[in-house]
Amino acid sequence: MRDGLRKRLRYLWTWELANALLVMPGLYLVLGQRFRLGGLSLTMLLLVCALLVVGAAFWFLKARAIEGSRLLYLPATRRFFRATKWVFGAALAIALAAFLVQALVQQGAGVAELVVGGGFFLLAALEYVNYYYVQLSYDNGADLAYLWRHRRLKRATMVRELDI
Repeated sequence: MRDGLRKRLRYLWTWELANALLVMPGLYLVLGQRFRLGGLSLTMLLLVCALLVVGAAFWFLKARAIEGSRLLYLPATRRFFRATKWVFGAALAIALAAFLVQALVQQGAGVAELVVGGGFFLLAALEYVNYYYVQLSYDNGADLAYLWRHRRLKRATMVRELDI
């Protein structure tokens, strides 16, 4: 059981970090080769990548906690993750406002910029909800069984672990 949990946590933090540092920037570069992208889509990319890095940090600390580390449960760590919840919430609100201004008011942005920027914003918003409110990812048997049995989404793991 403990070995399976270790592997799952290692998988979670490494893939979150790989997505933040390789996959999302790589996708942006590929799309940037094909379409004219600007500051809006780059800002949304940075937002989703920052969220993924914070998620990777949480899963990394959770993996270390399985080994006996108390770092995840220190008051300073809890304050950090509580602060990220507030900061990312504000950043998403500002990003949404910027997107709406770009799309509705300025009308100078190309369609590709709005689609790519909107896509990255949507990913960032989903990651934010997944980390700080309710679990949106149900990718193993135990999670699916919980969903089937209780007919509701679980509270996010970070919220359950840290009471934020």
